[in-house]
Amino acid sequence: MLQILVSVLNAFPVACFLINSEHRVIHWNMACEVLTGVSARAIVGTKDQGKAFYACDRMVMADLVLDGAANNQVDALYHGKFRPSSTVPGTYEAEDFFPHFGKEGRWLYFTAARICDAHGTPIGAIETLQDVTARRQAEAALHLSNERFKALSWVDDLTQLYNSRRFHEVLDHEISRAARYAHPLSLMVFDIDYFKQINDTHGHQEGDRVLRLIAEHLRQWQREADHLFRFGGDEFAVILPETSTAAAHTAATRLVEEWRQFKGNGAGAATHGSTLSVGVTQLKADDTAETFVRRADQAAYEAKRLGRDRVIGA
Repeated sequence: MLQILVSVLNAFPVACFLINSEHRVIHWNMACEVLTGVSARAIVGTKDQGKAFYACDRMVMADLVLDGAANNQVDALYHGKFRPSSTVPGTYEAEDFFPHFGKEGRWLYFTAARICDAHGTPIGAIETLQDVTARRQAEAALHLSNERFKALSWVDDLTQLYNSRRFHEVLDHEISRAARYAHPLSLMVFDIDYFKQINDTHGHQEGDRVLRLIAEHLRQWQREADHLFRFGGDEFAVILPETSTAAAHTAATRLVEEWRQFKGNGAGAATHGSTLSVGVTQLKADDTAETFVRRADQAAYEAKRLGRDRVIGA
């Protein structure tokens, strides 16, 4: 039977090899020579099939199926990279990266199955291999493109801060984390006082410049763990993990005071004397994202009602 199979596989365009019941290579077709760079003459008759694929001598998939290896034994060598065949018991397929193939390595899809005689006795195994590097690279490029698009969809074009869509995703995550570990979480919401007057008096381009300046100032002011957002218009928010109301109030006060003095990076890049009205609050045990944000908003409105250019803690 094995000799008949060998004659068939001589012209087979897919890389494959056969081992007998003693785990010796009895056929190594031309496609396998091209794929591995190992000639049939060098490997047929040996048990060196592992050396053709790996840096050390080890069992390959064909060796495992020939020995009737259980799933846990296959998993020891191909953890997370294999699956049993849905049609043939004892047969496996896998995908793995082989770093020493070619200049940059290759991804291979491979299958292995037992060969039995008419009585069902195992007399060998066959393994087939296909180069799927191009597909893997295309999938990786598509994934990267999707991730870049997602990141762009999170960012406000004008200020390069995260937008309101990203705000709600990050807030949900931080609320869950704060609840899980019983850590404090605070939220700061603010806008630029009399911003409409800046637009009306100096034009929208000047208003946009002031928005970019506040974003620049926020990046200089923030701590590493803080998350910065622009909702749209002149509305901004900061999520402050591991921060109590008192600490958030102190940080917000520093923000307000420093903004009064902030001149930006360009010569004469003034902020038209604009000020900030800020509301801060700390997450409560029974808060939802909606109630948490609403309380910070209300504190910001209270800051405006009391004369602007100040911080109010809820």
